[in-house]
Amino acid sequence: MKEISLKINNVPVTVPEGTTILKAAKTAQIKIPVLCYHPDLKPSGSCGICIVKDQSSSKLPRACCTPVQEGMDIITNAAEVIDIRRTVLELILSNHPNDCLKCGRSGNCELQRLAAEFGIREDLFLKDLRELEGDMSTP
Repeated sequence: MKEISLKINNVPVTVPEGTTILKAAKTAQIKIPVLCYHPDLKPSGSCGICIVKDQSSSKLPRACCTPVQEGMDIITNAAEVIDIRRTVLELILSNHPNDCLKCGRSGNCELQRLAAEFGIREDLFLKDLRELEGDMSTP
């Protein structure tokens, strides 16, 4: 299998062709935040929190579903990237009920952890909550 060489935060990384930016970063012990990513599911990039900057182009790809390319120069911690992640997180929280104390995931919740990591303490967007029935289609 062909090997692809790139840089992530100026760290040289070589991974097999077809590897995502997220998995390549993990091999270099570089953390990229994720919410919608799960190793058992096909990556969709739907939450947008894993956005990174590709210095070799003008693109801001989503790390969970973008395969690496030869010569990529990925930056995971640029101010522009952090600002976008914060906004994405604030928008996600605007559609999220604030009933964490009643939730079974409280204290073990990636959304709570990311909100704390990004220092989000108040709602910056108006809440847009819809009453939805629980999905009981599977155990």
